[in-house]
Order: sequence, then structure tokens, then C-alpha cells
Amino acid sequence: MKIIDLKNETEYKLLPEDMVSCAIGNFDGVHLGHRALITLAAEKKDGITKSAVWTFAEPSSRALGGVSLLTDTAERATLFRSLGIDLLFLADFEEMRSLSPEDFAEDILYRRCQVRRVVCGFNFRYGKMAAGNAETLKSSFDRLGGKTEIVPPFCLNGAVVSSSEIREALSIGNMKRARAMLDRPYSLTAEIVHGKQLGRTLGFPTANQRFPKGRAVPKYGVYAVRLTIDGKTYEGVANVGVRPTVENTLRANCETYVFDFEGNLYGKTATTEFLAFLRPERHFSDVNALTDAVNGDKETAKRYFKTEKERSL
Repeated sequence: MKIIDLKNETEYKLLPEDMVSCAIGNFDGVHLGHRALITLAAEKKDGITKSAVWTFAEPSSRALGGVSLLTDTAERATLFRSLGIDLLFLADFEEMRSLSPEDFAEDILYRRCQVRRVVCGFNFRYGKMAAGNAETLKSSFDRLGGKTEIVPPFCLNGAVVSSSEIREALSIGNMKRARAMLDRPYSLTAEIVHGKQLGRTLGFPTANQRFPKGRAVPKYGVYAVRLTIDGKTYEGVANVGVRPTVENTLRANCETYVFDFEGNLYGKTATTEFLAFLRPERHFSDVNALTDAVNGDKETAKRYFKTEKERSL
């Protein structure tokens, strides 16, 4: 997949004969609803030569100082690529927000990005003061000779799948619901950094990761997790929160006890998948009580993995 930075003008250029089918939106989380839209855009028919996604380098909800994000740009790009997309157009929110709906559709999408088929969600808004919507986009593309596909809400068990619903599920520790809407476990990909190394002295060395600023953090507590490092996957149990017994930090931390692992993890980048919420984060009276709790969490997590393996047989 080629990435075209519309602000900084990357080296890759479209050919004059290219005709692009393009999904447009923020796509934070790239959940089931987004996937339906992007999969439709990936279809090459009626002379289309390239499939694309048009999105902001930084999702507009964050640029407006709003909600926490489910995915960063690199994660979104990986997911777009897995869905068969050829091109990723990355735009600057500040540069786009002052354009009229007509100028955005004609100058940016149709002429600059050579979009001849645009795919958007039923609730898509764009242009200055968010004056444009799916119907005005269709009107512009009809006038220009292009085509517009407006995708209806994607429902799961009677509820509309949305990024806000996924954030709500994370906030209450409902990882099963978040996973169903994402079609994958919610995860954190981050470098493993040095902590206080208390876990090592207590007999359960841990991998510490920080949630980036602005990233959606699951409910504080203990989780059964799957950790992928250097292409290998391990089971484990993680505490998400501020470690009130030993540190009480202000920034959310993910501290994972990795089962059956020996070696040095510091400096490596790992992906931690949050599979099941086991209990809320608690403050313990001393490190002995903390040790007992961690040992109990380890056994609870192992029972979870055993049950899941039995279900899959």
C-alpha cells in the first residue's frame, strides 16, 4: 500500500489514467462498520484502477480536542492494508477544515486524488462548519460524473457499531463486546520500558508499557492478555492503571506478567491484546498482600485460557 501525504507531497504520484475508488472517514478503530465501508471501496469495477482510503493523519476528533483514540495512524494503515487497499491519502485537518463542501469534493477528492467513486458512511460530515453530508457529497459527484456509495449503519446484535460504543465498552471492562465490534481484541502496541522492577524482586518479573497520551485506556484493573513479541505470542496477566500499592502514578500503565517467558524484554516493542477483565485495580496494605493477589490473578488468567482452549476444540 502506498501512502500519499497530501500536506507534505510524498514522492508517489498518481498516473493520469488512474481512476480511484475511495473510502472516506476518520476510521478510528477500523471496526466492523468501517470494514464494511472499506471493503466496498476496495472493489475494482467500472474502470477503477486503484482502491484507496482518504483520512486525516490525525483523526479530527482528536484535532478538535475530543475523545481518546482507539488506534493510531500506523495501526490504521496496517488494517487498511489487510483489507486490500492500494493507496492511503493522509490529509491535514487544519488545512481541510476551512474548505467549502463543494471545493473539498471537486478540488481535493475528484481532481487532486482522482477519485471517481467515493464511499462514505450514512452519517459522514465534511467541509467548513461540517456543512457537507453524504447527500451533498453525492450531489457533487453526480455533477462531476463520479459515483457515490452511501453505506448504512452496521448493526451487531441489534446495536449500531461505532467507535463511541467501543470506547464505552472499554470504559466498563467489557472486552467481549469491544472485541465483537472491532472483530479483534483491543490492543496496545508500545515499547517495553523500565519500571520499578518490584515484580522481579517478588518473583514475577513484568513487562511495562505506557499508554500514549490521548489513547483510550480500558477500565483500570487486571486482565487476561496475549502478548506478541518478535513474532511469538505468550499468555499473561496484566494490570492496567496507576499501580496504587507501589507507585500511584498519574499516567496509565500496562504491567504484564508474561507466562513461560525467560529473557530480557526491555526496549522491545510488544502488542498486548486485552482479552478478559478479571477484577478492578485495588490498593493493597503491603507487598505481601499484593503478591498473594498477583498469584491469584495468575491462576484466574490460566483458568480463562484453559476454558477458551476447551471451547475451541
